[in-house]
Order: sequence, then C-alpha cells, then structure tokens
Amino acid sequence: MRIVTVKKMQATARGPLTPQATKAWDEIQTKASKLSVMMVDDVTYQVKSLRSQCVVNVGDRTCTCRRWDLTGMPCKHAVAALYNMIENNMYVGPLEKWVDEAYWLDTWKKVYNHQIRPIPGPDMWTPSNCPTILTPPKHHTQVGRPKKSRKKALGEKKKLAASKNRKRKIEEVQEVFSAGVRLTRLGHEKSCGRCGGYGHNIRTCRAPIQR
Repeated sequence: MRIVTVKKMQATARGPLTPQATKAWDEIQTKASKLSVMMVDDVTYQVKSLRSQCVVNVGDRTCTCRRWDLTGMPCKHAVAALYNMIENNMYVGPLEKWVDEAYWLDTWKKVYNHQIRPIPGPDMWTPSNCPTILTPPKHHTQVGRPKKSRKKALGEKKKLAASKNRKRKIEEVQEVFSAGVRLTRLGHEKSCGRCGGYGHNIRTCRAPIQR
C-alpha cells in the first residue's frame, strides 16, 4: 500500500523537486529575498541580515551557517548570493540544480521504481531438489509439574491479595456476630497514651515525659 500511495503522490507532483523539498525551497527563497549581499570575489559573498552575517563560498558550496553543508540544500544566505550573481549577469543555471540530488523528484521515483509482485499459492510452488528433509525439533518435557493457571500480572496479584484479605476479615466479623460473643479489637491498631503514636504503648514509649 505504501508503494501505491507514493506512486500516486509522484504522479501529481510538479517541478524538479519532491513536494516536501519544494515547500522548504519556497520558504528559503522568500527569506533570501530580504537579505543584503556584498561580493568579495568571484566565488565568495558576504550576506548580511539585521542580526547576523555569513560568508558563502559558491565554488565549494559552503556557508558559515553550515546549513548547506549539513542538509545539502542551499540556505537562505546561499540563495541570496545566487540572486546577486544573476543580477550581475553571471550564469548560475536553474536554482534547483544547486540542491542535492537526494531532493530531486527523479531520485524519489528511482527509489520506488521496483515492484512487489504477488506470490502464487502453494499448489504452484516449484518442488525443491534439496535431498535434506527438514524435521521439526525434538520436543522434551520441561522439568517440574505443569502449571494449570496462567501467570498473573504484578498489579493483578496485588488486587487479588487485597480482595482475599478483605473477604477474610468480613468472614471473621460474621463469625463473631453469629456466635453471639463480645466483639474483639481484631484489626484495630492501638495508640500510645503518652505520645499518641502507633505501634507501642505507654510502657514501651521512649518519648520524654512532659511535666
């Protein structure tokens, strides 16, 4: 499906560059028209903006901002330098030719030029002439008693244990009520009479005595 979708996009694409590259290239050209250029020599240009300036070497296809070096697409400084060359009657050719071939529409079509043909059914498969017969691996019974229940997740185990503990406490209270005896303090945590803390009483309390 991806190859079919890409081929439909390629059929509707216009221009020497891919659709995404064309969109980025138009934005670069718009920004380049707002820059000022000063020629240093035949291949070197100084491009200035309001806050910065860069040096473009058209012969080496480099710029001090390094966008042209990293992306392969001329930056706004390089495009401004090309505009200056055109104004000075210097031949630069189509501006898209300065873009790396990776962004060309023809390169994109070559990548998806192959076709994946459907495979026929097993009845039409060519019999193998290999003398070796492939057999399944030998099965051996694992050590230990086979498990009857599935492995539960970590959160599921906690929920199951909490529900069992709650059910057990309810059964204990129901047994006390059915026996008709006095209720106990089962499950009630006592507090210390001196400091008010839990886990000990006044005899084992280590808090200082307040007088």
